[in-house]
Amino acid sequence: MRDTHFDFEHKVFSLSGAFFCIDPSSKQPVLHILLGDLKAALPFNTLMESFDIKEDSRDSKLLDVVTKGLAFVKQIRPGEQIPGELLDGRASWSVEEKHRNIARGRLTVQLVSSISGSEMIVVNAEELEQIVEDPQTKQRVKAAFKDIAAKLGLQDNYEQYLTDRIEDLTQELSYIEALRDRFHAIRSISAKLNRLTQIYRTDRTLCSEVARMQGLLSKPLKGYDAIFEQADAQTGEIFGALKAFDTTVTFIRKIRDDLRARLLEWEEILQAWETTPVEKSGAIEQLQKQTYRFLANRFMETKVWIRK
Repeated sequence: MRDTHFDFEHKVFSLSGAFFCIDPSSKQPVLHILLGDLKAALPFNTLMESFDIKEDSRDSKLLDVVTKGLAFVKQIRPGEQIPGELLDGRASWSVEEKHRNIARGRLTVQLVSSISGSEMIVVNAEELEQIVEDPQTKQRVKAAFKDIAAKLGLQDNYEQYLTDRIEDLTQELSYIEALRDRFHAIRSISAKLNRLTQIYRTDRTLCSEVARMQGLLSKPLKGYDAIFEQADAQTGEIFGALKAFDTTVTFIRKIRDDLRARLLEWEEILQAWETTPVEKSGAIEQLQKQTYRFLANRFMETKVWIRK
């Protein structure tokens, strides 16, 4: 039995096709199994009672880990490795090279700003790449390293040490950039809803629902923007980020995991909007209603009226 994997003991977990996921109705983790021709989705309390899995057993403890792991992945199969977030803090998912480049560019801008004394704000990915490759930038980064090394009391081989730390931060922040990129897809739903009201401008019911959807959508968007601002602020002052390097990495990973868990809730809706043309059709009408239910179930504020 490996401590790094979901190695269960009971035979029920070795049934062909068994997997764990979050049940969309109850929002609780369940085990999906096939018993003959019968497909079953077993909540964990039912699973433990039905198959006599003891509270303090290895399988029971692994089920607790499954519950935590489903915050980071959509499905878990028995025998798979436990998500890295629960083992050593590393992400269990990968990023594209473009996200590493953006993260490296942002950190380079911070290094240059630290030596020039004036803050540079660059958001365009191509501009960031040009700045990183500019020979003058490389000279300024060297000067920044020298200044930071003096403040940190580094002497021998300080340039290599700081280069390694910047690369480590680049890797950590690349996940934030990947999430930022994906969260833009949530914002794009708002633009598509605007197009929908133009297409269905004579349908008062649909237009009224879309107006309410836009209001519901604004709440999570503001919340996500605030979280990204926190992540940006953590490395906005590069000397402080390098001085408290471990604390910085821990904070970035906490934000990464929080955003990742939130994003997983949206994935089904996002994929539907990406594959459904915004035109008059039964498919887009169904998606509009599905999205309205999704938003209402999560972001609608409810008031409790107390009779006096």
